Amino acid sequence: MTAIHAAVLEPSKWDGLLHRIADTVGASAAGFCLRNKQTGEPMRWNLYGLSEQAIRAYQDTYLATDPWLSIINRSQVGVWVAEHQYFDDSYVARSEFFQRYMLPNGMRHLIGARVFDDGRSEAVLTFQRGPDANVFAAAEAAFLERLSPHMELACRLSTEFARLSMQAAVARQALDRLAAPMWVADGDGQVIFANHAAEQGGMPCIVVRNGRVTAEGSGMAAKLSTLLQQATQQAAQSGALAFENAGGDRLTVLVAPLPADSPLVADGRRPLALLMAHNPAGNEEQPLDVLAALYGLSPAECRLAALILEGCTPTEAAARLTVQVSTVRTQLKSMFWKTGTHRQAELVKLLSGALLLKA
Repeated sequence: MTAIHAAVLEPSKWDGLLHRIADTVGASAAGFCLRNKQTGEPMRWNLYGLSEQAIRAYQDTYLATDPWLSIINRSQVGVWVAEHQYFDDSYVARSEFFQRYMLPNGMRHLIGARVFDDGRSEAVLTFQRGPDANVFAAAEAAFLERLSPHMELACRLSTEFARLSMQAAVARQALDRLAAPMWVADGDGQVIFANHAAEQGGMPCIVVRNGRVTAEGSGMAAKLSTLLQQATQQAAQSGALAFENAGGDRLTVLVAPLPADSPLVADGRRPLALLMAHNPAGNEEQPLDVLAALYGLSPAECRLAALILEGCTPTEAAARLTVQVSTVRTQLKSMFWKTGTHRQAELVKLLSGALLLKA
């Protein structure tokens, strides 16, 4: 089971995992395919025991004519099916797939299953034996069926990890384009994430020491600590810290709750806070889709956020968006949950700060 779990975080270990399972069930080759369920396009291949030439031939020519896949595709997730239940010797003798691909590449007997299906993607796992070997018996099928729940969980975690990694990469790219410094920290100020502007110097009044963000100036460190605690409590709330620089410019640092399941955060075990610095004298203009990166707002929620920032009521927003008021209210509830706010006024304040607008 350790090898299955290791493959979740290190995709390169899937090949070794296939090797170990194949040895256990007496298979000479194995194939794992994670594919898009709508298009049928493979998202990832992992293969063991096949030559490069055999792999290319299957992917380029024989995948489309593989009779085994049509059987596996109709089976329930986790149910293992052996080829001898469907393909006897007479079938194999007249099958182009077996005669031109399987047998020339040292394969004859098969056992396989759909080990994962979340509605968007599915995974098929198959093991092969040569012409001189026995068929896969009930004992091997029973072993693989006991393994199926662990394989399904590994596939589920792998696809979710890949999705979050992609989402985090997109979020990071968007946030690195911000001119304003931005940090994500826990309630004790431990920095989890900093965008490019923050890493390149941030603001004179905000510093990171020993991995913790703090503020300079009389009493400011204590005030920032209080805001961080407020933003990471169960009843989280946002706040702001105001500074004046040597030139008399007013600098503001927004401190707002960030959901622990945000794509910016790999460790979702604790509530976190977003710190964003703003110089009102500056001229930063940021796109509304920054909100999607920060809080995971959907495109529809971002459109609603733009109208809320204009001062629209839910009824006015519904008319502008040509949707029902009930739809707007449902979207607002979703936005409250994602941003850790409880009322529309709190949401406006948070969104204004996040967009570097004057709150």
